[in-house]
Amino acid sequence: MGKKLLLLALALVFLVASNLSLCCTVTVEGRELEGIYPLSAVDRGLSAASAAAEEILEGTANMPELNKSYRLSLRPAGGEAAEISSAILDNTTGLELNQAVYISGVYLGSVEQREELLGELRQFITGQLPSWAEHGYLSQELSFKAQYGRSGSTTPVEDMVLLVSGMAPVMYSDGEGYAAMA
Repeated sequence: MGKKLLLLALALVFLVASNLSLCCTVTVEGRELEGIYPLSAVDRGLSAASAAAEEILEGTANMPELNKSYRLSLRPAGGEAAEISSAILDNTTGLELNQAVYISGVYLGSVEQREELLGELRQFITGQLPSWAEHGYLSQELSFKAQYGRSGSTTPVEDMVLLVSGMAPVMYSDGEGYAAMA
């Protein structure tokens, strides 16, 4: 009976050991990221962030300090390389996260805050609203995408309003189907 219990205990130990995976927690500039990461994700995230920073800054980037704490886990590591890359780029000197502005897929530049640009565009459109019109809108699709760029490389909001309205003239409508370009 003792042999059977020993074999059962040994089998359970091997079962648990076979399901353990080596993973790590990540700290960037002293701030620990949430979750646990597979080792390959940490390497991919660091490589991608380094390449992106060097391309944006056009040379060697001063990368933030990254530390890994290794552990064994029964649960599979769920963290992704993109999370690590974002944390590294957020802490890289000379880089900042901005909002790229597109009109029908054409890149116009970037602004610091999307909401500020949208507010200025609303003011621009309503400020020129003809007396017959009920509302105004851009004639082409305006879209945004988060992107990293060099610090201070954004377009001032007032200039971006002019760029957007130049690429997508404002249309005005009377609410009953009649529309005209401003």
